[in-house]
Amino acid sequence: MNQPLVFQTKADFVQAAFDQVAKIVSDHAQPCLEALTPAISAEKCLFHLATVASDWSYDSSKIDVYAELYKNSNSELIEAFGEE
Repeated sequence: MNQPLVFQTKADFVQAAFDQVAKIVSDHAQPCLEALTPAISAEKCLFHLATVASDWSYDSSKIDVYAELYKNSNSELIEAFGEE
């Protein structure tokens, strides 16, 4: 049975929301990488999400990890196969 999520503060909730959105974006873009297609929009979205989290004084470290993974994967795919 699903347990209700309980957050001690609104800040804890918002932090969890930022991290969950980053995971959703990453999971949604993963099939692109599996098909050897760069996921440029996911990379841009994740970097923007990290910037917003940081600007609002939240911890962007988990988002940064996803963003860097997509940046590196996209760069490797573009280097190997070109942009189009």
